[in-house]
Amino acid sequence: MKKLIATSLILITGALSVNAQMLSSSDVKASVAKILETNYRKMTNGDVEVKVSATPFSELQLPDGKVSYKITSGADKVVPRDIKRVDVYVNNAFVKSLNLPVQTVIYKDVLVANDFINRDQALTNETVSVKKMDVSMKMDYVLGERALSKEMSAKKAFQKGEVIDKRFVKMRPDVQRNGEVRVFFVSNGAVMVSVDGTAMSDGMYGDYIDVENKNYKKVYNGKVIGENKVLVNI
Repeated sequence: MKKLIATSLILITGALSVNAQMLSSSDVKASVAKILETNYRKMTNGDVEVKVSATPFSELQLPDGKVSYKITSGADKVVPRDIKRVDVYVNNAFVKSLNLPVQTVIYKDVLVANDFINRDQALTNETVSVKKMDVSMKMDYVLGERALSKEMSAKKAFQKGEVIDKRFVKMRPDVQRNGEVRVFFVSNGAVMVSVDGTAMSDGMYGDYIDVENKNYKKVYNGKVIGENKVLVNI
């Protein structure tokens, strides 16, 4: 009888093993990082590097089938260091949730001080240059080469090699608060219609600002694409 029970347990264990799969920690980390990188590339024109720094397992046992992942928290905003909740599915059926620490680095071609720059000194081709830098901590406050077409001056001193932070730069914005703008509504890459609007805040090329439709008083969030021009995806 004991032999029969032991044999039955072996058979059951063997059946479970056949219907299961083991994923290594490195496989899970690579898959989650790839999903986040794809999401973040839609939010920025910079180079994105995502690293899942650890998992609470060396191997993850799952039912047999096609594995997929869904980031259920933290996938809609780039944060240098964050904990992401990841739901794991097999054949589109939910299996479990994971909380994974993630590090994200964004590299962009931005303006950098060539040498020490005094307060009120002009920012020109002689005083700044374009370099690819890690801008993860100030992604919304950097300036690209396009900004050199404008008259700019420093509102504070910048050290040699320091990324130029637009919060400390005097320059005329491409869109001015309460100014008139042309709002272009785009769907699937095609302009559907354009209307007159009012800017709710100052904005430089590439910034996202709120604009109000003059006729219907509805507020939209759009990207500044030129002087007094804002693009809204619908």
